[in-house]
Amino acid sequence: MAGPERPIVWSSAALADLAEFWSHYAAVAGRLTADKTVRDVGEACRAIAARPFAGRARNDVRPGLRSIAAGAVVVFYRVGRDERAEVLRVLDRRKDVDEGPLGESERR
Repeated sequence: MAGPERPIVWSSAALADLAEFWSHYAAVAGRLTADKTVRDVGEACRAIAARPFAGRARNDVRPGLRSIAAGAVVVFYRVGRDERAEVLRVLDRRKDVDEGPLGESERR
């Protein structure tokens, strides 16, 4: 059973990523597809709000990093001591995270 939902904190980079995805998909595939991408991210975030450790551990990329797939994108986040998730980035599933798309502020 899932616990109570905790508010999710968004980094400025993650918000910029989401806006960029919406703009990209709206331009190449239409607003409906762009809206679906944002809804997919919203569903993933509701899942991690209810169960912060539900996503995949990504210690191979950065200690404490977790990820959850959301359609065509992956939501990268970390969980604080209060078990509240902080969304760090929203990246294309095809992007190589080992090449450094997670900025220095996300590497803490």
